[in-house]
Amino acid sequence: MRRNDLYAGITRPAGDDPWIRMACDEAVASVRAGGGPFGAVLVQIDDDSGATLRHWRDRNHVVQWTDPTAHAEVCVIRQAARDLGVFHLHRIEQATARMPQPGPTSHCILYASTEPCPMCYGAIAWARIPHLVFAASRHDAAAEGVGFADADLHDDMARPYRDRAAMTVHRMRPGNALDAFDLWRRVETVPY
Repeated sequence: MRRNDLYAGITRPAGDDPWIRMACDEAVASVRAGGGPFGAVLVQIDDDSGATLRHWRDRNHVVQWTDPTAHAEVCVIRQAARDLGVFHLHRIEQATARMPQPGPTSHCILYASTEPCPMCYGAIAWARIPHLVFAASRHDAAAEGVGFADADLHDDMARPYRDRAAMTVHRMRPGNALDAFDLWRRVETVPY
């Protein structure tokens, strides 16, 4: 897919949007603190009034925490989910959330300084965050002198397993491969 086709129809002017600016400021703060150049802000919005209820901000902590999953988006999602006591951030119920909200439901918007990598995009999707806004593209992150090759991961995920470059993948099916799913069907669970 051509670069222009990838972003066709989604680009908007930033104007005075404080959240995307805050995400980019968080990325700069991350670099100054010795981390990667990535920041994220998660904003909780009341569904009835459209009012901003609160926000969380975080940055890349991969180097500081020696944790390859400590990307800004994942860190900010973890903070908000823990604080709110929910794991879905698309329809936060007043009755079940740990933090107060005026209306019966709210949702979150994620602002990222850079287009999320496949792991972060997956985390955003699993958290069911309905809106994502990002500033720099994966191509900006891969530019000479920057060197974050997320574009390669995006491309690799589109290939069949046998053709992927990031790692060799094998599938094995031991006799107990489906036991956890069978048990899940029979016990009372919290759907997610």
